[in-house]
Amino acid sequence: MTQPAGRGTAAREGGRGAGLVRRVSHQERRRRLEVLRVEELGPAMRRIVLGGPELEADFPWLPLASADHVRVVVPDETTGELTLPAPGRRDATAIRDYTPRRFDAAAGELTIDFVLHAHGPAGRWATTAAPGSALGVIGPRVGQVFPADCDDYLLIADETGLPASERFLEELPPEAIIRVLVLAEGPERELGGGRAAEIRWLGAVPEATVLEAVAAIPIVPGSFVWGAGEAAVMRTLRTHLRHDRGLPAERVAVRGYWREGTAGSSGD
Repeated sequence: MTQPAGRGTAAREGGRGAGLVRRVSHQERRRRLEVLRVEELGPAMRRIVLGGPELEADFPWLPLASADHVRVVVPDETTGELTLPAPGRRDATAIRDYTPRRFDAAAGELTIDFVLHAHGPAGRWATTAAPGSALGVIGPRVGQVFPADCDDYLLIADETGLPASERFLEELPPEAIIRVLVLAEGPERELGGGRAAEIRWLGAVPEATVLEAVAAIPIVPGSFVWGAGEAAVMRTLRTHLRHDRGLPAERVAVRGYWREGTAGSSGD
């Protein structure tokens, strides 16, 4: 997950697919990493590649643990010093949750996509990050491995959910039928390495428009839906999928990653 302006971290998952989604636990590790390079994904997103001697070769990276997240710790904005919190402690002003986009053990690289904004420490850090910039990375601690054998998949995501969506596109079997609804403004770009899928960039549109678009997408009893975005929108979609479309809870994994108008808040 990433955090755009005025958007907070994720907390709990609504509609958790407990029967299909396998939960895993990892030893929570703490690392001081540095920026190796930066790639511009658009005017509001940057892809930042991290590395360093503290990035272990066995970083937890399981296929289809697409929405796993780490906690990033930015340097103090006044002193420039990077201080990792003690185990079990969390300074909400300095730490945010992000979904890693890619891990390359051979190259020693961890890639994280950031939404650029001035309303939070991580967004501000990403705006000016350059090779050599420091960043703390903690975790992942608990992950979820999503199913690989559903009839089809619907992914619904704004900017905060795009990294996980791209992992789904890369890691689902080649024969999987995938539809993606992107709730973000362009510029449109290739997702998931150009994997064949039905991808529609809807844009940053009102909740009613999102619901209308989802209602028009075919869903069968064996479908699996994953979504991430603004909490109220995701709550409405979850209700629609569960009650109007009749999908069981285990086939709906839709999360609020942020709440409109509340920086540092938790979605649901």
